[in-house]
Amino acid sequence: MEWGISTESPEVAPYLRGAGRGQQQVVLEGNRLVLTCLAGGSWPLQYRWTFNNINVTDWAPQYRLALPSLKRTDAGLYQCMVRNRMGAVIHRKTEVQVAFLGTFSAEEQRKTVIQGRPAIISLPPLASFPRPLVTWYKDGHKIIPNNQ
Repeated sequence: MEWGISTESPEVAPYLRGAGRGQQQVVLEGNRLVLTCLAGGSWPLQYRWTFNNINVTDWAPQYRLALPSLKRTDAGLYQCMVRNRMGAVIHRKTEVQVAFLGTFSAEEQRKTVIQGRPAIISLPPLASFPRPLVTWYKDGHKIIPNNQ
């Protein structure tokens, strides 16, 4: 009876490399988004990406998902799955938020108040994410709001 050393390495099921935990990303509208799914295991590895639990790619060898110009509708939950002959693993979801700032309406607001009384000026409707920080100016000088 002969005993020998096997030169074949055993097959390894896919596993996540790196942190492997979900994350949150805020990306400016119009910018490029690249998500990566780092995994190990026996080759060939195949990857599939989902967006809000809907497949956006078929199984392929690409471990990156690239969106060249992000739109507001691209905000949501992204996730990759990795498979090989030995099994599959699912990466935790990554939440992508799209930052944007809309435009003010061209309407001019006029308020009439009694002298010595507070003037309450509302911010015109403005679509944005995240919520904007607002600074008011009068005649070129910054106004410090009074919350009384």
